[in-house]
Amino acid sequence: MTRKLIFIIIANLFIALVLVQTYLRPFRDMILSGAEQKTRPEITSFRDATTGKFQGAVEKWLKQNIGFRGYFVKTDNQINYSIFNEFSRSHPRKIILGKQKQLFEEAYIDTYNRLCVSPESALEKKATSIKKLQGLLGRKKVQFLLILTPSKASVYPEYIPEKYILRTNLQKKDNYQRILPYLEKYGVNLLDGRAYFLDLKKRGVPDLFPSSGTHWSLYGGYVFAGALIERMERLLGRHLVRIGSDRDVISGEPIELDKDIARLGNILFTRSLFTEYRYPVTRPDTGNNAYRPNVLLVGSSFCWNILYYLDINNICSKINFYYYFNTDYSYPNKKRSPIRKEEINWDRELLARDLVIIEINESQIDEAGFGFIEKCLQGMGY
Repeated sequence: MTRKLIFIIIANLFIALVLVQTYLRPFRDMILSGAEQKTRPEITSFRDATTGKFQGAVEKWLKQNIGFRGYFVKTDNQINYSIFNEFSRSHPRKIILGKQKQLFEEAYIDTYNRLCVSPESALEKKATSIKKLQGLLGRKKVQFLLILTPSKASVYPEYIPEKYILRTNLQKKDNYQRILPYLEKYGVNLLDGRAYFLDLKKRGVPDLFPSSGTHWSLYGGYVFAGALIERMERLLGRHLVRIGSDRDVISGEPIELDKDIARLGNILFTRSLFTEYRYPVTRPDTGNNAYRPNVLLVGSSFCWNILYYLDINNICSKINFYYYFNTDYSYPNKKRSPIRKEEINWDRELLARDLVIIEINESQIDEAGFGFIEKCLQGMGY
């Protein structure tokens, strides 16, 4: 009887403590990583209550706002990881633990498994639109380059757990393989990151993707930035600033860009996911009469690691990065502003540029430009 009483008292004290934390927040909670859309339970009609819609909203609100939520979520995730070698499947960006501590996002494995294949007609139409944009810019003396960035799943498929691979599907071509002939057919200026990284891997270049990240590593971004500068020189016919490096620093602690998936795992001991990371110490190699171009870059989160090296080595006089064609990040002043697409003066935006670059990851081929290509052609009278 005494044991039961002690248990009841402790349980009620615990519930009371959680309620106090829920409404008053006297204690600091653990911070969870990742974006989450906050909900607020509201009844807009009597039907909301009778159908269970309101009750569901209340339940979701409680899950998001309960006291000590960070501790509860991370403890649950840690138990899952430690015992079952799995991450929470409720996270919107499903995380897969691969071999040798390599982490993957499920969406990229789906692309590797050819689960997101677009019709040939749609891919050819995308290639022709890109070619139209390249031709339009060329007539205005502005160079154009399309960058296809690689996926961790396609560069390091050997680390994907076998149970997640659909071997029969791999006989089909993915969107990357299917659009390449059209880009070649229409003469699109292309820097193929997947082919480049697979060649680097074959030659034994390590650390192109971090174990704890979904994007290419900062080291991979550095290597690719060098190839990009060489390609820019050929397009512009001018000598540019190069990125020099005398040594690499090997670290057991990744910088933010190299641990994006590990943070999203939201476990108690995130450091257990870290391996070894390579960081080059760089410097600008200006040479004689190096030119710094004015560049417009349109792309995804894969651009951050390239921009890091272009910025710190002062490669360009100006860069505007249209992030998913929603937000404009300008360099070197590092300003951020929303893009008002209907207000863009396309002549003013493009004619001062030396080069327009569109980056698209191989997992998002059908979204190339994120609407920029179509808006630009429309705004220029096409």
